[in-house]
Amino acid sequence: MIFLAPLHGFTDFTFRNVYQRHYSGIDVAISPFIPLTQGEKGVIRKAKDVCPEWNKMPVIPQLLGNDSTLFVLAAKVLANWGYEKLNWNLGCPVNGICRKKRGSGLLPFPELIRDILEKTLPNIEQQLSVKIRLGYKSENEIYELIPVLNDFPLEYIIVHPRIATQMYDGNVNHAVLSKCLPLFKHEIIYNGDISSLSDFKNMKQLHPTIKKWMIGRGIFSNPELPELIKNNNLLSVKNANDHFLTFILDYYDEVYKLKNNEVLTINKIKDLWKYISIRFTNSTEIFGIISHLNSLKSIKESTIEIITNYPLKLN
Repeated sequence: MIFLAPLHGFTDFTFRNVYQRHYSGIDVAISPFIPLTQGEKGVIRKAKDVCPEWNKMPVIPQLLGNDSTLFVLAAKVLANWGYEKLNWNLGCPVNGICRKKRGSGLLPFPELIRDILEKTLPNIEQQLSVKIRLGYKSENEIYELIPVLNDFPLEYIIVHPRIATQMYDGNVNHAVLSKCLPLFKHEIIYNGDISSLSDFKNMKQLHPTIKKWMIGRGIFSNPELPELIKNNNLLSVKNANDHFLTFILDYYDEVYKLKNNEVLTINKIKDLWKYISIRFTNSTEIFGIISHLNSLKSIKESTIEIITNYPLKLN
């Protein structure tokens, strides 16, 4: 089973829907986090990305916060929308969020996590899962957290084996994850640095007990990756590029339809190319080309040229 990771500002319903039209292999997406907020209208406003009529791909809403009352309120709104599963974000590494004891900022406070779960789980209808890192400042924090999580009927735990202060840099800590896996009572889903078929095979060899996987940034440079994993083979470069070009141009059009503003559309596309450019051997040059363009027409023309003619990294 393969999950689409939540990347705030990237894996929104527009991306999920376009991806679903062109590719297969993703079984379910975890939504980018929905910050807990006051009042039903506030929840609806913040949760519009998971509005059921806007979503074609199966999605599990993810909540971010440390207030059990607001958590229960958001869960009730989402239950009314038909959602039977929720995910709690204990992994976001952004400093401004962590300072407020949200996301990974909660990881050094396992008893606060316990208190929130004790007040939340009896009062929501949904199955709850959590997404975590090994810690905020130290991977040793995970050893204090596991006994707390083990005390609750969580559906599963998604683990990104870095600490928050690493953000997405440096190596994932496979050694600590391997030590932790036997300590968990819950099913573990692996997340982190799966960008190619060879990456996946390496992770699977390192952690043979893990059966479900989450892919995030690798989807943008290699959207066919879930199919490759499930079929255990490589697509031809030509077919992969033709498919990718159709997908990405469709995505441009959908973003423009949503925003109805060329500047906002261009900014969104440029942000995405930070990840798309990794698809190519000369990624720095390619990102430089896209980042200096100032019209949607020129971006489309350059996209066609790059995807058609520039050398592609192979899996």
